[in-house]
Amino acid sequence: MLNGQSILDTTKLMTGKDGQLFVIQNDGTQIFLAEVDTFQAQLSVNNTDYQPVGSALSYAVSTGYSVTLTLTEAVVRDDVMLKKLFDDIKQGYFPTFDFQGKLRRRDGQYARQIFKNCIPDGSIDIMNLSPGDIIKRSWSFRVNSIPEQIEWFTYEG
Repeated sequence: MLNGQSILDTTKLMTGKDGQLFVIQNDGTQIFLAEVDTFQAQLSVNNTDYQPVGSALSYAVSTGYSVTLTLTEAVVRDDVMLKKLFDDIKQGYFPTFDFQGKLRRRDGQYARQIFKNCIPDGSIDIMNLSPGDIIKRSWSFRVNSIPEQIEWFTYEG
């Protein structure tokens, strides 16, 4: 203990049960994706190397970043995202999706992030079957806007 206080208050730690993912429809309606058992959003920084003449040190110069959102859903319904994907690709274009990730701490505080203009990226499991297993569908999206942090956690130790 430092100064009579615990170093870590474990009641502030969260697990996956403390999070939710919503997809936002065109009319602004948020649909809770209760069938999603895993999701993550990652920011990947792009750097290029620069090594000036006479320097043994090669420097990293940031040139940009990208954000990806991946999720896995147990197949319960197709009407929210898969139908939209199929309807749009029949028309010759890809849909965009908006998502909101939400975390809720035991003390009632929330952290929320908005991911807008997400387009499907890479392989999407249309059907992925294995006897005896729960049928799941994996999605990957490229987030084509800067993520927005709506609410932040604070800490009063």
